[in-house]
Amino acid sequence: MLVTIGYGGKRPSDFFRELEKLNADLVIDVRATPQKAFLTSYTKPILERILGRKYVWLPECGNRSRQLPPTLTDEKHCIERIRYLLTQYKTVVLLCAEKDESRCHRYYIKKKVEQDQKQR
Repeated sequence: MLVTIGYGGKRPSDFFRELEKLNADLVIDVRATPQKAFLTSYTKPILERILGRKYVWLPECGNRSRQLPPTLTDEKHCIERIRYLLTQYKTVVLLCAEKDESRCHRYYIKKKVEQDQKQR
């Protein structure tokens, strides 16, 4: 199962509680620059420390344009990696900053992966 979450506008305690409810086996960070975040609670080093082996950053999934439709760093590789990870993990969560999934490139990625899976 592929779901998404955004931390924008959420207190860290609320965000991590929401993430826990998703029962994620793997959290994929799809931000272009996870080393930077408005709140340090959401930087790559902090997420690695809190989530441990459940956290992975896929730089190929970053949105270089910050617009929609997005310009992913390497769309083909991004979709292939996520599709592979879905064969290894039951619940995979795509993480980004935008709180509204429909306004974020993670929704685009999710839809592309779902389309790719249907075509196979």
